[in-house]
Amino acid sequence: MLTTVTERLSISVDNVTKKKLDEMKRKKNKSSSEIVRELINFGYELMKTDVDTESIQIWIDYLAKRQHMILDIEHWRVIFSEIEKIEDNNFWKHMEEIGLSHAFQYKMKGLDSIDKILRYVERANWYEIKEEGEGIYTLILNDLKIKKFVKLFLEKVFEGQRINAKINEGFGKLIVCKGE
Repeated sequence: MLTTVTERLSISVDNVTKKKLDEMKRKKNKSSSEIVRELINFGYELMKTDVDTESIQIWIDYLAKRQHMILDIEHWRVIFSEIEKIEDNNFWKHMEEIGLSHAFQYKMKGLDSIDKILRYVERANWYEIKEEGEGIYTLILNDLKIKKFVKLFLEKVFEGQRINAKINEGFGKLIVCKGE
């Protein structure tokens, strides 16, 4: 028979943390002990994934308001294989509008520089950033077919915020730097 040993733990918290704990207790209708146990278990599970908290916060921001969705990479690749075949420019006009609207949304979130925007969008798994130094970023794309999509989106985000950025194309990558 498995026996559970309970260890009493005393912790000190500042006023801000105490207010947060009190709000959690009220919203969840649980004791301090239950809340702390849940948070420790949750923190332990996060630690095992080896994902940084900034990524988690950005993913929550992407998903919690239901303005973004999770899409399997295979679906993504099939969609872009089909988009490549489209001759109509309507799709790309809509993408320009979306990029410009995101410029405003990102500005409201405090994403107002090349670095902040690229790092935020990186969490959507469109690319991986390789920082070259002196404000130059290489975006290694997760699929070659998305180059035009990502380039157009970022150009319009930068344009909408009046950020002077230049995006050059490489094979399977985009190079982003401050414009002159």
